[in-house]
Amino acid sequence: MPRQFGIAVGIDASWAKAGAVDWALLEAKLSAMPIKAFHVVESKAPAGPQFAAPGESQGAQRLGSSVSDYLTQHGGGLTYTVDVLAGPSARTLARAAEESRMLVVGRHGHGLLGRRLLGSTAEAVAHEAHIPVVVVPDEWQPGEPSAPIVVGVDESEQCHSAIEFAIGLAEERGAPVRLVHVWDVPSIYTWDATPATGTVAEWRQHNQQRLESTAQLWRDKYPEVVFETENRRDHPVFGLADAMREAAGQLLVLGGRNHNRLVSLLLGSTARGVLHHASYPLAIVHEPRARHRSDHE
Repeated sequence: MPRQFGIAVGIDASWAKAGAVDWALLEAKLSAMPIKAFHVVESKAPAGPQFAAPGESQGAQRLGSSVSDYLTQHGGGLTYTVDVLAGPSARTLARAAEESRMLVVGRHGHGLLGRRLLGSTAEAVAHEAHIPVVVVPDEWQPGEPSAPIVVGVDESEQCHSAIEFAIGLAEERGAPVRLVHVWDVPSIYTWDATPATGTVAEWRQHNQQRLESTAQLWRDKYPEVVFETENRRDHPVFGLADAMREAAGQLLVLGGRNHNRLVSLLLGSTARGVLHHASYPLAIVHEPRARHRSDHE
C-alpha cells in the first residue's frame, strides 16, 4: 500500500462559506498530518497536477493566498501547502490528491434542486478518486468529536475498506463505530403488497444475525474500538439518513464500487443517492482493485 501523506482538500471561490476546509483542518489536527489544499482552474488540457500558467488566473492566486492566510491563523502550526492547478476539475483534483490519506471536497447549494445540481462536482470527484473522498455540505458545523461514525453495511464485500476507514477516524476521536444495515423484503415476497408477518420476521432475524456476526469479526480485530449495530427495514437512502439523525452521527461512511471503465457504475446506487441528499459529511471509500478481483474469482 502506498504511503498516505496528508489531508487533501479541494477549494474554490466559495470555500469560506463551505465546511470542507474546516473539516480538513479538524482531521489534520486529529491525525497530526499536513494539509494539502488544491484549487483547479478548469481547462480542457490533459489532467494532471500541473500548475496553472502564470497570469492565467489572478483570481485563483488570490484565492490561494486567502486560504493560506486562513490556515496560518487557524492551523495551530500545522504544515500546509496551497497549490493552484489547471485541467479538468475532478480528474486533476483526484490525481493531485492520490497519495493523500483522503480528499475532502465541499458540496454547495440549498434545497433539493441545488444539492442535486451542485453535488455533481463532488460526485465526479468521488468517481475519479482512488482514495477516500469526504463530501462536506456547506451547512456543516463542528460537533461532538465522540459522536458515532456511522457505516452503511450490506452483504456485499464493498464495505470492508469503508469500515477500516471509519475505525481509523474513530480511534483518533475516541468515538464508536456504528454499523447500520438497511434492508427490505425482496419484491418476490411482496408482490401482493401484504407480506406475511412471519416472512418479515425471518428476514429481520436473518439480517440481524449477519450484522452481529460482521460486528463480532471487527470487535475481535479491534478490541479497543466500540462497535454498535443497527438493523432497520427501510429504503437504504432514507434508512441511512434516519440512522444518522437518530444517532447524532458525525460522519456517514459508505463503500463505493471499484473503478472500471464505466464511470456511471463506479458508485453504487445507495452511495449516489445519499451523496445527493445528505445534510451531513459523507465519506465514499472504494475497495482496492486487488480485493475486488479476489472477491470475484
